[in-house]
Amino acid sequence: MKVEISDFEENDRTRLQQIYYEVRNSTFTWLPKDSVDKSSFNQDIEGEYILVAKVGAEIVGFASIWLQDSFLHHLYISKHYQRKGIGTLLLNKIIEKANSDLSLKCLKQNKSGVHFYLKSGWVAVSEGTSNEGEYILFKYPISNL
Repeated sequence: MKVEISDFEENDRTRLQQIYYEVRNSTFTWLPKDSVDKSSFNQDIEGEYILVAKVGAEIVGFASIWLQDSFLHHLYISKHYQRKGIGTLLLNKIIEKANSDLSLKCLKQNKSGVHFYLKSGWVAVSEGTSNEGEYILFKYPISNL
């Protein structure tokens, strides 16, 4: 399977909204179903740098980062393409573009996400609580590369 990673283009928006909505609702099962809708995507990615993963012409995932803080805000892969290395490809591309240590928050109840980040070399540095639940703050030390 050949995966292409490219910068976000406006015509990607509708498919990314669908992935965002579908994956959040299937992963964050402890949250009320009405806690997110497709319009939430536009607010959540505003001002962020976005990379898009495609298999052929099909958009299968994306990552978005708030560059000012080197904060990975979103990493979503369509359910049919999870566990095929696409998340790792997106992470590696984000790491290539980073100028400083990266950080992200992953909800503790997102056990597969926590496992993925630990397996990918991210380090848990602290814990906290958000409106969506308890989270782990992860760092990825770019300065060591």
